[in-house]
Amino acid sequence: MPLPAGVEKVTVSSGVPLTLPDGRWIEGKLIITGPDLVTVSEDDFTFGGGVSVPLVDGEFSVRLVATDASGMSPHDWTYTVTSKFTNAPNWVRYISLPKANASVKLDDVLVPDPVAGEYSVLVNGDTLLAKAANLSDLLNTAEARDNLELGEAATLDVGTEAGTVAAGDDPRFAQSKPWVFDVTTYGAVGDAVLVYDGQVTINVPTLTCSTSARFHAGLVGKSVLVQGAGTFGVTAFKTTFAAYNSPTSMALAAAPPTSITNAVVVFGTNNYTAVRAATAAAEAYLAAAHTTAEVYSPPGAYILDGPLDTSKSGNGQVPISVYPTTGVKKIPHFRGAVSGAGVRHWEQKVPQYGGSCWISFGFYASSGAQLADINANGNPGIISAPNEGTSNGLAYGAAARFSNVMPMITDMAFLLPHTAFGISYGALNLFGAANAHVENVSISTLGVVPGTDYQSPGVFGTGLSIAALMPAPGNNDLTLIRNLSIQGGFTYGIFFSEHTVIDRIMVLYCWAGLCPVGTYAGSVGAAHPMKVSTASIEQCTRQVYFIGVGSQGVGPRVDIDQLQTESGTPTFDGNSTAALAGAEGRITLTGLFTRSGVTVVQPSGIELIDGQAPRAIVRRTANYTASPLDRTVLMDTTSGPLTLTLPNADYNAVEYVAKNTGTGTLTVATTAGQLIYPTGTATGSTTTTVSAGNFARFQAVYNGTAWAWYQV
Repeated sequence: MPLPAGVEKVTVSSGVPLTLPDGRWIEGKLIITGPDLVTVSEDDFTFGGGVSVPLVDGEFSVRLVATDASGMSPHDWTYTVTSKFTNAPNWVRYISLPKANASVKLDDVLVPDPVAGEYSVLVNGDTLLAKAANLSDLLNTAEARDNLELGEAATLDVGTEAGTVAAGDDPRFAQSKPWVFDVTTYGAVGDAVLVYDGQVTINVPTLTCSTSARFHAGLVGKSVLVQGAGTFGVTAFKTTFAAYNSPTSMALAAAPPTSITNAVVVFGTNNYTAVRAATAAAEAYLAAAHTTAEVYSPPGAYILDGPLDTSKSGNGQVPISVYPTTGVKKIPHFRGAVSGAGVRHWEQKVPQYGGSCWISFGFYASSGAQLADINANGNPGIISAPNEGTSNGLAYGAAARFSNVMPMITDMAFLLPHTAFGISYGALNLFGAANAHVENVSISTLGVVPGTDYQSPGVFGTGLSIAALMPAPGNNDLTLIRNLSIQGGFTYGIFFSEHTVIDRIMVLYCWAGLCPVGTYAGSVGAAHPMKVSTASIEQCTRQVYFIGVGSQGVGPRVDIDQLQTESGTPTFDGNSTAALAGAEGRITLTGLFTRSGVTVVQPSGIELIDGQAPRAIVRRTANYTASPLDRTVLMDTTSGPLTLTLPNADYNAVEYVAKNTGTGTLTVATTAGQLIYPTGTATGSTTTTVSAGNFARFQAVYNGTAWAWYQV
């Protein structure tokens, strides 16, 4: 039944939709309750109780009796607003609805604390405090203060100095941890929204998200990136919102060059300036005779849409300064709230961005532009220590020259644009840092597994992107990685060098997964080993890819206790013949791999072990070429003579045992005309025989001129 015409009323609405911090609509209802019994004598009207107001797409509108309606008793009370949300915390607040404003928005009238208590129609006016007296009619103000337990703070002024009451932004609140610089204090807002229903049309500056419908007028001017709407190979397209059309449509400041539907879309506040300001403040703290400063990011997704900065001898959106080797080592710490290393599910339609996530919009216009910048300034990274660039500084990391800094990156996630050609920025370039510590971190492009983004990791080899670049060879002996998830879209997963210890790492969907570095970009040659406890390398064209040769042509040396993979063709390669030839160490393969598909592209000193077999023994009834995983080969010659072909002896770390288990003749042959030298003779031959029931051992040896097999 409608309210009587003479009763003053106020329409209360939500204004913009009620949303969660990430922009999703709040769902549920509001219960708005007045006094139990109210009369309006002039209209012979009685009412009381509450009304249930549902939220539709985060919005509502309801018409209520004004709290100061004419002739109403009691008078000047407040409504109690109780939320009943299904996807957000509930609360209780109060609103006053004077008749002077016939239409109000909820956020303009909410009162944080109760204004009125219980209501009664019959009230003794002598017991009430007069509103106009403004508490001056208290009989004893000191006694009232004591009764309210306010203490002396009630008589103090608000201020920032001693003897005053602290306000919410009082710097004294932060003095317990002066080394912590919260990015939100400098204006950062972790409000990035990721959806997967984006649709754009070539040369039309409009973005539609019909299903998610997350748009609102407050987004105008904010950054937006649409995956798949860029040019061929570049793939990503970024711009800003120009105008609000509807919850499902926004006008763009630029028109996309490619049409796409069901695209991953990221939009929100650009925090490039705020994050850099927090980092600058942290480095100012370091410069003031302190050794540690922390750049802290509360939970949320923070967009960084801005250029690379080469002013500090690095090449990053958030560069780290140069620190002299003669002083104490400085430790800038980039930290999130919880572990950022969460791995996305293979059915997940949006990238993984839980915890504290930085989302860079940085990518190159072409592979040529990427190469030119790397040659001039070094590899790009969201976070960049002084690095290997030649035109922007002193080539830190080259020739054993390092900045005396140990960056720590913990509990963070990093997302970058997905480009088919591998031409996005990287997340971390710590090449010129003396040490580095990375823990509970995830790095990925904005591609997703369901679809075409990662179906052809080999194409990422068109570019030169590196997800994480650790300190160069010759570093200061402390590079530690614990729980790093690299989830795809880069040319190289990770470059790491001597003194590196990795507890757990995952690299998916890259052209090359693990890249042990012997020498790179003018660095000295690696002389010390690296250790990897557990590595999960899947859907990479090359599982392990060696970069450069170590000191004096030996190394890099890397031992991997478990290399977990799911591949029919696990491939081990290097960027040169010398790199793979100089490589040393032991790698144990586990997982669902095909033994016959294991390939070492060029001769290498790496010993590969089949971690799925208790002993490396195989039995063959046909001619067979020994693989890098074989050790003992049982050749059954019962049905006729057989040939066992040894692989290339060059740098081969494996000793083979050939046993003839049949009644025929077993011939052992070599590859590429290499010779076999039986024990006790200086004359070699390209073949030798093993009689029925006997065995022979073969070791690769270099005689000063050529590699050959020695039968022992």
